[in-house]
Amino acid sequence: MRAWLHWKLLAVFVLAVGALSATAFWLERSEQIDPEARHYQWGSGRTIAAVPPDDMVLVTGGDYVIGDDSPEPADDAPPRRVRIDSFYIDRHEVTNREFQRFINNTGYLTAAEREGGAWVYRGGERDWIYLEGANWRHPIGGDSSSEGAMDHPVVLVSWLDANAYAQWAGKRLPTEAEWEVAARGSKTATFPGNLVVRTELNESQDRSPDHAVHNGKDNDKGARHPSAGDHSIITGPTNVAPDGKANIWQGNWPERNEIQDGYFYTSPVGAFEPNQLGLYDMIGNVWEWTADWYASDTYRSSGVSRNPIGPTSGTLRVARGGSWFCSANYCGAYRPGFRGKSPPNSSFNNVGFRCARDVTR
Repeated sequence: MRAWLHWKLLAVFVLAVGALSATAFWLERSEQIDPEARHYQWGSGRTIAAVPPDDMVLVTGGDYVIGDDSPEPADDAPPRRVRIDSFYIDRHEVTNREFQRFINNTGYLTAAEREGGAWVYRGGERDWIYLEGANWRHPIGGDSSSEGAMDHPVVLVSWLDANAYAQWAGKRLPTEAEWEVAARGSKTATFPGNLVVRTELNESQDRSPDHAVHNGKDNDKGARHPSAGDHSIITGPTNVAPDGKANIWQGNWPERNEIQDGYFYTSPVGAFEPNQLGLYDMIGNVWEWTADWYASDTYRSSGVSRNPIGPTSGTLRVARGGSWFCSANYCGAYRPGFRGKSPPNSSFNNVGFRCARDVTR
């Protein structure tokens, strides 16, 4: 009798522990994601008085040090010496209005339009999804529209789409080095103590180019989200964006975006103060494609690189600047030296671009 009672009590205990574990798991998975986030429309948010002109800004050439100078730097962006020629760069990201002119003139179909879908994050969701019907005209699915956001940066454009636009406009995509110099306002990166340029990879660092994989579910195409930025957990100080000076995710992702900056998704170009060169949204709003292929050892050069353009081939293209999706607890990439990367044929609703142009001699 006692043995039977003993096993009965043990069974009840095991069942109770199992029930508690299941409840804890359910609570964790259903953690109060802001229900209002599902109702935000693309293009919603505070209005601005005027949109800056669609012109270009001269960036003066010279010798610079670029790289990730944050307190917890990314391993693929140690300080690097570069010498660049003067160039022009768009004052702001290419907008839906500008991209519409390109489409009207050429009849071009973007990668997302040809494929029938793209990678999307929508408010109220726990992660990214590959969504049929999503493209630059429909940034969060077929029932959304970019028509009310013509002065916002165009998104869901692949690197191939951005490059096609740049060629049509008589411009080009900026190199990674050019982009970073421009983002810093032509100021050299600063590092504590003497400048030390690392030329060797850590033993644990993979020498082959590889992209960060978003830790979401597999999509119905049998692949996982190829992230534009490193979406692993990033802790510690980052940069200027959390105080409302740039369009990022403010709050703990994905539970709640506090929207202290006035926007859940993209913001119109010119909504935030420009940097020292008069360039808008070099940090936040949308990631920006650059011309370069990505490699983890690109920055490991002991000499001065003249107009560097990265490796001649690869599987990923570099994107810079972070986006409205980046938060301090997840994808905290809002600093000039952080290197994002993605497959050139992939499209995301937090990635856009701006163009550059050589100075005519």
